[in-house]
Amino acid sequence: MKSTPFNEFLGTRLISREPGHCVVALDLEPHHANRRGVAHGGVVSSVLDSAMGGAVVSTMTEQEWCATMQLSVTFVDGPRAGTTITATGRVVRRGRRVAFAEGTLADPEGRTLATAQGVWYIWPTPPAG
Repeated sequence: MKSTPFNEFLGTRLISREPGHCVVALDLEPHHANRRGVAHGGVVSSVLDSAMGGAVVSTMTEQEWCATMQLSVTFVDGPRAGTTITATGRVVRRGRRVAFAEGTLADPEGRTLATAQGVWYIWPTPPAG
């Protein structure tokens, strides 16, 4: 899977992707942290969005295209710089035009740091513009 410029900028890396399932990881650096020294909520949300979106993409044909319509994240604990976080995304249901996914973010010991649910819209071909 080719990485996106945003994922390269953020530093996420693909661990695995198979139909309906995707795992991505991020080594947290000081620039990922907020003033409290924990990963910024936007970083956590982005890693989960990438894992769940990757799971959705893994169910699509070559010509299909998708975008996140809705993303809901529940923050359980705040990971600190120097930690590797891993997000696992899974497709719950895939229709012709809409997919539902869920995700979990964990630390190296397997403790849940955040959970997420999302909805993706699927176009049969790339949208214009």
